Amino acid sequence: MTIMKALRRTVFLCLLLGCLSARAELQVYSGSNVFGLAPTASPADFVMTLGQPSAELPLHGGRRGMLYGNSLMLVFAGDSLREVRCWLVPRFGGDLYLGWLQEVPARAGLEGFVLDDRLRLGMPREEAEPLLQGLEGSADQNSAVAIKHGQPIWLGFGSADSHAQAEDGAPQVLVSLTVHFNAGRVR
Repeated sequence: MTIMKALRRTVFLCLLLGCLSARAELQVYSGSNVFGLAPTASPADFVMTLGQPSAELPLHGGRRGMLYGNSLMLVFAGDSLREVRCWLVPRFGGDLYLGWLQEVPARAGLEGFVLDDRLRLGMPREEAEPLLQGLEGSADQNSAVAIKHGQPIWLGFGSADSHAQAEDGAPQVLVSLTVHFNAGRVR
């Protein structure tokens, strides 16, 4: 075997291993696209894309949540997608009322979540908040809400080391995202 063939095979194997080890990110584009589907897609379309949910949960107001693993929930009112909720679960504390999700088995391929190619779960708050500049909204010590494409986006922040609510001055990371769809005009 020539040196060139050996080099090509080595490069190919490195690329292949890199692809296999990369975490897949679920892509959501506010106002237009949810995991490659239009936000008007039916629950059955999402099941075809993501597989069967781990559980279906009844929610307030006749809504229902399709829970995928312990980190993703699609919320429907009838056949209309209303929200995509995603959490960074591994170190959630009980004080955020999501500690029970640690008991739900994780689902392979649903670890990463990115909104509009910019906001990623786990990113430091000081990197996330500037991405909301120019949008209508507000923030407090543990969350921020912004209106994008006429729909609310909610960001939850927690302590960088435990994802519990951070004490004053402690570094925070983005631990949860909720993206609304079809919510009507926000006033």
